[in-house]
Amino acid sequence: MFSTLAYAQSSEEIDEDPYLDPSAANEMLHPVKRAKSNWALMFGMGYGLNPIIILAPSLSFSLFWDPLVLGLEISDSETLGIWEKERKANFGTSQLTGGTAFIRWFFKENFYLVAASENRSINLWSRTYNRITSGQAKFDMFIKTNIASLGAGLLRFNDLGYLSIDIIRFNYIMNPTVKIVEHWETWSESGQRNMLDQNITERSEKWIKIINAHTGFVVTFGLYF
Repeated sequence: MFSTLAYAQSSEEIDEDPYLDPSAANEMLHPVKRAKSNWALMFGMGYGLNPIIILAPSLSFSLFWDPLVLGLEISDSETLGIWEKERKANFGTSQLTGGTAFIRWFFKENFYLVAASENRSINLWSRTYNRITSGQAKFDMFIKTNIASLGAGLLRFNDLGYLSIDIIRFNYIMNPTVKIVEHWETWSESGQRNMLDQNITERSEKWIKIINAHTGFVVTFGLYF
């Protein structure tokens, strides 16, 4: 009888322990899985294997509302470009831009599925196709595409920031267009205009393949509030 009363008294003392913080104990027993709150504003910068982002890292703005992340990424090689020397050496006078609207859905604690709608553009100025005995030409190329993609990735929050990785995004809808602006050409004078047209077609097909490439391993890091 005495031991039973002593145990009951001890239990009451533990329950009413003034040094025990109930909210801290509850947080320890029921931790938040992803972030401190069920929603947050997120700002970050991304870089990875994407035909635009690889030369123009993206700025990311998104809203986390557990279990979703809704966001927008923008890229511009003139505003925030890298490898400038290499880009000009390989592509000449050029500009790469992109914009992506995406939604991520967490299906595990840190893993998510992602659906994205992306606009990409590559502007190439002062292209030439010159053959001394046949003809010369100077023109600009403007390549654009609209892409819908699906993929998967990983996102982790820490005390102040976050790190996300789009492991892969497969493109399943692509609508590329190529606009050619000719400044002048002399191929028509030699009766070999078809050679210039063939060269433009081959270049267009090459750039369409590049701009429609899948996205993989894009790492975004930033802060959330």
